[in-house]
Amino acid sequence: MNLFTYRFLTTLALPLIAYSGWKRCRKHALQQEKRPDLVDIKECFRSRFGFNRQKLQTGGVWIHAVSVGETRSIFPLLSRLKKDCPELPLTVTNGSIQGALQALQFSPVPIQHQMIPYDYAFAVNRLLDQLQPKLVIMVETEIWPNLYQACSERNIPIMLINARLKEKSFLAYQKWGGKMLSNALNQTQLIAAQFPIDKQHFESLGANPQKIKILGSLKFDLDIPPGLVKQADFWKTENQLEERFIWIGASTHAHPQNNQDSEEQLLLKAHQQLVTDRPDALLILAPRHPERFDEVASQIEASGLSFARRSLNQEITANTQVYLADSVGELMRWFSAGDVAFIGGSLVPFGGHNILEPAALKKPVLSGPYYANLQALYDSFMQDDALTVVNDATVLGDELIQLANTPDNRQLLGELAYQSFNRQSGTLDLLMQEIQPLIKPTIP
Repeated sequence: MNLFTYRFLTTLALPLIAYSGWKRCRKHALQQEKRPDLVDIKECFRSRFGFNRQKLQTGGVWIHAVSVGETRSIFPLLSRLKKDCPELPLTVTNGSIQGALQALQFSPVPIQHQMIPYDYAFAVNRLLDQLQPKLVIMVETEIWPNLYQACSERNIPIMLINARLKEKSFLAYQKWGGKMLSNALNQTQLIAAQFPIDKQHFESLGANPQKIKILGSLKFDLDIPPGLVKQADFWKTENQLEERFIWIGASTHAHPQNNQDSEEQLLLKAHQQLVTDRPDALLILAPRHPERFDEVASQIEASGLSFARRSLNQEITANTQVYLADSVGELMRWFSAGDVAFIGGSLVPFGGHNILEPAALKKPVLSGPYYANLQALYDSFMQDDALTVVNDATVLGDELIQLANTPDNRQLLGELAYQSFNRQSGTLDLLMQEIQPLIKPTIP
């Protein structure tokens, strides 16, 4: 495919793209009416076409992270940029509502924020006119031909960091990307690949090997919030949980193909198996998407397990078997409070989620067999015997029983997970060495 064909096809798709964006922004606005505490996303829909009535500071760094995981991964980078260049304006854009909420609620430093414009030349040029950035940073697999072309025409350096290509995306790009994709990749200043396999994929798509460096993932430079462990210990003491076995079911999903056997239902089956051996065991269940909280509550009720909901501030008693963590931004707290972490999106065919947060807290990490989205990351942990993969709910239940009854084994697996995590840290320092020359005039 070439750039002309891409522009023609995306122009034809404009009504569908616009409707989809309006629908998502409208849904968020309706949720705000029910929940006044929910953060407002300014110019949510209009900004998707480059229109923004906010007064934006110019001459800074624009960082784009599509969703939740990518957004959280850039927090250490935002902190370092603000520390090294306190006067440098930092702009964060997101492609999803959940990513935007993460940025607006939990950014460690002040930022300018809006949703990213759709990849139409008129839209991206409007935002570039407003921002006039020194540097544009795209995270993971965000390759937008019109944006890259506009930056190239304006001599604005653009970097692709945490760069990765899961196998499915690589095959699709290989089939349809053609000259347009190779041109976009070669308009970058740097492609900072996560793993050797990612470097190979980008080279196969036509990227100049000299532009690619394997710098790892910013997710390994995770900052543990100060006081997190003390806060988690206080929560356990407050709820008389010190002697109970606690496991976390994090970022769980509905089944992508049918309404049966959601990941939560599979975890509830495993927990029913666990409580026959350890009646005091507690499952903290944290679904990935807030719009499913009520649905998951109904599933827990149908399972017959007694439960409490975080959003309703319901008390955890000695009889509580499941705690529904229906909140946003507290996952690290639950990981810290727990004995074992299961990472969702992996017992149903979604593709897995980030396993690094519990590993950084020295917790044993469990996953289902569907982790293709993060294949290289998972492989690196399995090579270190730092990740346990279970194929179904029954095997998960067996593994939980074993871990619940062997504290020494839990400690060993948690240490192995931490060592694997720690071995791959240091990306932030390497990345800053690449960024600093491009923003050097602002550094004292």
